[in-house]
This record gives sequence, structure tokens and C-alpha cells, in this order.
Amino acid sequence: MPQALIIEDDESTRIVLRKMLERVKFEVEEAENGMDGLIVLKRKKFDVVLLDISMPKMNGEQVMNVLNKRNESHPIIVVSAYLTKERIVKLMQLGVKDFIQKPFNIEKFYQTINKFYPIQIDPA
Repeated sequence: MPQALIIEDDESTRIVLRKMLERVKFEVEEAENGMDGLIVLKRKKFDVVLLDISMPKMNGEQVMNVLNKRNESHPIIVVSAYLTKERIVKLMQLGVKDFIQKPFNIEKFYQTINKFYPIQIDPA
């Protein structure tokens, strides 16, 4: 079963992302901030990591900086409502693989996930 980690401070967004990933048979873990997410990433490898950028304690860009210092590579997809061209370029330089804009377009969400792990959506 594919593994996903959601690093997102907003509980309602985590719930939506979890349900969307579980629909395509992912086993999902969650972290409500960047610091907790780094702890989870240190102990386990995931098929996909959904990372919010704007979070208290430690934002997504800071998470990417720590991962780079630890020389860890993960399939990171940034999930954010605040994506500028400049920020996208900087995050790609830090190793982010793709981006999902909030609010979510479900079809685009699954297309993005499918780039990292082949999925099949059950009609329901």
C-alpha cells in the first residue's frame, strides 16, 4: 500500500487531503506543523509528501532547508494558496517536485499524485 504524509497546520485541510488520498488506497500519516513533519520524515520514507508552506512554528520552506541540510530527498508536493512564480522557483531549487493550488481542483490533485505513484480512482 502506498504511503503518504500530510504536513499541514489546518485540520480541515488535513481531513480533506486524507480522504482524497485514502480514496486512491494510500495509507496516510499526518503532522500538524513542520517540526513534527521532520520527525516523521526522519523515521520513514513516503511515496508522496504533501507540504503546506504557511504554517506556524516552522513553514514549508524551512522544512525544505532542513531536509537539504540532512541530505534527505523526499517526493515533496507543496500544497498552498500562496504560490507566486518567485516562490515556486525558490521551492523547486530546494527540491520540491510539484505544486497543488488551494482550493483544490480534484482532477488536478489526482493528476499530480499520479505523477509520483500510479493511482486508480474507484468510482463512488
